[in-house]
Amino acid sequence: MSVTLLRADAGRLPLPDASVDLIVTSPPYWALRSYTDGGQHYDGQIGSEPNPAAYIDSLIRCTAEWVRVLKPGGSIWVNLGDKYSDRGHGPSRGRGTGRAPQAETLKQTRGPLEKSLLLLPERYRIACVDRLCLIARAVVIWDKPNGLPESVTDRVRRSHEDWVHLTKSPRYFASVDALRAQAQPRNYRDWSARKALGEPGRQGEQRRTFGAGMEPNALGALPGSVRAVPTQPLHVPAELGVDHFAAFPMDWPRWIITGWSPTCGTVLDPFGGTGTTALVAHALGRHGISVDMSADYCRLARWRTSDSGQIAAAMQVEKPPKEHDGQLDLFAGKGAA
Repeated sequence: MSVTLLRADAGRLPLPDASVDLIVTSPPYWALRSYTDGGQHYDGQIGSEPNPAAYIDSLIRCTAEWVRVLKPGGSIWVNLGDKYSDRGHGPSRGRGTGRAPQAETLKQTRGPLEKSLLLLPERYRIACVDRLCLIARAVVIWDKPNGLPESVTDRVRRSHEDWVHLTKSPRYFASVDALRAQAQPRNYRDWSARKALGEPGRQGEQRRTFGAGMEPNALGALPGSVRAVPTQPLHVPAELGVDHFAAFPMDWPRWIITGWSPTCGTVLDPFGGTGTTALVAHALGRHGISVDMSADYCRLARWRTSDSGQIAAAMQVEKPPKEHDGQLDLFAGKGAA
């Protein structure tokens, strides 16, 4: 399949109605950093809103557009991080967390927020259900075993983020059998071995372990709602002149695309960034579409989806040797369209 890179607004997609099988994306987090074109902050980017309520409104506007382009049997998976309030928070005009004199207004409308989580993932999920009538099928916790340290002394370190799985219909494409665990739990191995030998086992064992009338699936257990996935650094060539600090690891789109999109289907990331989703979709035999407002990030995604080393990593194969003049590209035809 192919990759399509589009410079466009995530809330105004140049795509037909009901043309996408799966959406996998991670919107910019609120008040975290400024994304740039040519080193300049550009207006209209998600995450630069004056307050959390406006941020959620922006996300819902975008999500309504994603619903338009999603097929009736499609799914939306969104990764969203949270943020703590402080004495003055707001959008950044550079790296790191922004600061702006908004705390007093927020305190008047929502109570004292200093040091409180803003619960942005929860607010977004509830708004999707209440305002867009989407079905919230699951919330999956991304456990980050190599998460960053924190200097706080009065709470736990935050070492996770959320993914929410949303659908338009109770019936939608899913292939979770492809994600089932290969290694069986011990009680399943013991029980299945005795069954194969015609041994009944201890009375009530199957009922206690698997439920009345239920037998374990031979393919393994259903994937759980907590996944430990290490963050994955991305080393961008210096000549591209683009820094990116928030590329999610390839394992996440690989897992989601495998489980919730048909082979040869179309997978969209409306906040394409580095092109991770489109790259992995292409490696898995899907058509990947990456959308971003920034020309800088479109250029970065073009490099990533056509680079032989990045393609090899997405395909989980060895990186090809360095090409010499006159040598055919092992991944010819695998790059961006």
